[in-house]
Amino acid sequence: MWSVVSSRTCRSGPVAPAAMVMALAAGCGDHAARVRLEPVGGDCARPMGVTQVKVTAYGPGGSHAESVGAGDSIAFSSFPADTEQFAVEVFGGGGVLAAEGKSAPLAFSALPDGGKIYVLMAPPDGFCELPPMSEPRSQPLVAAAGNGALVVGGIGPGGPLATAEFYDPAAAAFQPVDVPQALADQGFAGAALATLPDGRVALTGGPGSVFIVFDPDRRAFVTDPTVIDRRAFHAAIATGDQEVLLAGGCTAVTLQQCGGLPKLQTQRYRLDLLRAPETSAVLAPGYRTGAQLFDLGVQLDGARRYLLAGGLAAASLGGPALVGRSDRFALDDSPDEVVMGGHAQPVALDGGAVLTAFARDGDSPDGAASVIAPGAPAAHDITGAPGLTGVRLVALEDGRVLGFGGGDDLSGDVLSYDPTHGAWRGAEPARTGAKTGSLSAPSLARLADGTVLVVGGAVSPRAWLYRPSLVGPSSPSATVAPAGNSAGGVLTAPDPATVTPAPAWRLAAPAGGAMARALVGGPRMAVGAVTADVHVLAGGVALIARQTGPGEALVARLTPGRPAELVQLAGGAERVVCSGAAVAAFDPAAQVRLRLALTDHDARLTRGGDAVLTCSLPAADRGAWGVATLGDGAQVTVDVVSVTRELPAT
Repeated sequence: MWSVVSSRTCRSGPVAPAAMVMALAAGCGDHAARVRLEPVGGDCARPMGVTQVKVTAYGPGGSHAESVGAGDSIAFSSFPADTEQFAVEVFGGGGVLAAEGKSAPLAFSALPDGGKIYVLMAPPDGFCELPPMSEPRSQPLVAAAGNGALVVGGIGPGGPLATAEFYDPAAAAFQPVDVPQALADQGFAGAALATLPDGRVALTGGPGSVFIVFDPDRRAFVTDPTVIDRRAFHAAIATGDQEVLLAGGCTAVTLQQCGGLPKLQTQRYRLDLLRAPETSAVLAPGYRTGAQLFDLGVQLDGARRYLLAGGLAAASLGGPALVGRSDRFALDDSPDEVVMGGHAQPVALDGGAVLTAFARDGDSPDGAASVIAPGAPAAHDITGAPGLTGVRLVALEDGRVLGFGGGDDLSGDVLSYDPTHGAWRGAEPARTGAKTGSLSAPSLARLADGTVLVVGGAVSPRAWLYRPSLVGPSSPSATVAPAGNSAGGVLTAPDPATVTPAPAWRLAAPAGGAMARALVGGPRMAVGAVTADVHVLAGGVALIARQTGPGEALVARLTPGRPAELVQLAGGAERVVCSGAAVAAFDPAAQVRLRLALTDHDARLTRGGDAVLTCSLPAADRGAWGVATLGDGAQVTVDVVSVTRELPAT
């Protein structure tokens, strides 16, 4: 672990050994605060022979990097005031990248004197073992909480646990959390966690069917347990700053298992009206236990939909599983849509798609996998994963998916899925400390800095952080050559049926002429540019900006013979922002470069460097960027697509 300490005054004396930080602090006699790098917390990522340290500040307008030798410092004033995140890379002999990390998102200009910013450093795409948890546990509930994580319950050496702890990124260590007596008496079997937008965590259901909120700033449960409608082994997701949606599960906990009747009514709980939940969609008959909820975003019909996927579906307790059933619904009292073809372990992909893979624990491993595209009536089968059991999946900030677990059958410790190519790959990751050992059925949480917390593969106090790619929402840019090296950026088509990945990466419109979209993983911007080198083989082409759901995006349309248009999709409805001259026909044999650039007040679309349209445009929320087909039968080959925050000065 590393940290940044801000000080705008001269400070004398050495840094305390217990602090050992990457510090923004003034040297004596130097009134400009400076950055120096020192490790904190255990033995994580303390590479030997450090020759250079690179610190990069990410902000709305791009990035600013400073590099220094080991032991040198960087002026505080070098970094822009609007910095939103720091990335740190440590190089050893021969320029080898030995460790890297990034901070959680922050407001740099508001950093107080003496404030600290913590940066977990780990080997690239590798494990860093943390100091042990406060007690051994397997398969606990885990959720991101502020910049850290809440760990609740699980199984200990003597049986089910009714304890909790918090992973504190400032100390790179776990701290016990006091549990209210009512919860300690009943335990957490069948409860669910949901992280709220402000970083707090709602714990719902379980043996006592309660609703209680954990505050990471206070390291404590800060509300009294409120009894709600009986529900256990369900899914929970925040649907607003003060609202949580519950779906699936059953009405009782019997011998640590689901009992009672199935819960078919979904419910929304407002934190200030917990005793008066709002009813939502009604699920199809049957038990849904251990599933997860996913926010699919606003769809083309204007409704915001959710998907309940994974886990076990059965007509009755102990009865045969209803293989591959997922439930898609809007937040009203209408019946849900049943989507068939899913599997036990689900995870979100860019663009509102959900990947499902693997058989449920205890069944014969099959490695089957499929993707549920937004609005699709059934899941689309994709390339199968290795035949493993006990794998758990987590979505990364760059658009990829990681799988942890699988016991000793996996050649490495980590399985990755690249949606660009629909390919799975096992790897032996770098690590600090001893090998992880078997990680069958671990508990996972992606933290605010993009790392993945891994705990509970067996009854053990051991825990790890995994450092994936630094590419994420605040990154200054990302580039994908989808037919080239798979180690590059990620391009996700929410509907894999629209993609032919080889020999050229081709998007084809689905039946009915809807857009086939492909979104670049990582940066989520309001201002910036998307550039695509494509061959338009048939129909038209579009560039996508600021997408938060299929029905919420800005779309630049280029259809031969029709005026170029910039269209705002809002609530599924279309509004033409501006239009240009008629679009000339595309030569399928010729590559064309298209670029859509947005500032906080205007938009500019170019084709081959020539302006196609320019118009004023109000500021808007951040979202994903990418490329799409346009029109019935449209086909586009994507050679390179990139997004960048930084725009040239005008």
